[in-house]
Amino acid sequence: MKQRSVTKVVPTLFFLSSFLSLFFFLNLCKSEPVHLDFSILKTQLDQAAAQNKKLVVIFGASWCPDCNSLDGMLGETKIKELIERKFIIQKIDVGRFDKNLDINEKLGDPIDNGIPALVILDPKKSNPMIANTTGGEFSNASKMSSEQVFNYLNQF
Repeated sequence: MKQRSVTKVVPTLFFLSSFLSLFFFLNLCKSEPVHLDFSILKTQLDQAAAQNKKLVVIFGASWCPDCNSLDGMLGETKIKELIERKFIIQKIDVGRFDKNLDINEKLGDPIDNGIPALVILDPKKSNPMIANTTGGEFSNASKMSSEQVFNYLNQF
């Protein structure tokens, strides 16, 4: 009789402990909504709104080969014409990840997975952020084609 009690209790305890562990883990993983502060870019947002354009904030650094590659592609005719039509560009120098980190934080930490990182803002929206490359989408820009950069920007 004692053997049966143990065989019933052990799986029950295992199930309960697993359930409680999962419950506590999920509660720890909950993230509070982040309030992003766009006021630091007010002048640029106002300029974009006045010109009926979107604002592209590019985080990068002069030492970064991928940043330099992206910068070169932005000067290519097809992309340059797209930018002139649809966007205002604001570059933010992050140095060696020791400069302008306040702006980075206020825009949702786009440099977390590498630079260059882009944030695209639409000044006409109440929540202006329409894209944020927090996944490091451009951190390998030196391996990207101009067409990939064009297609990414053109979707906005």
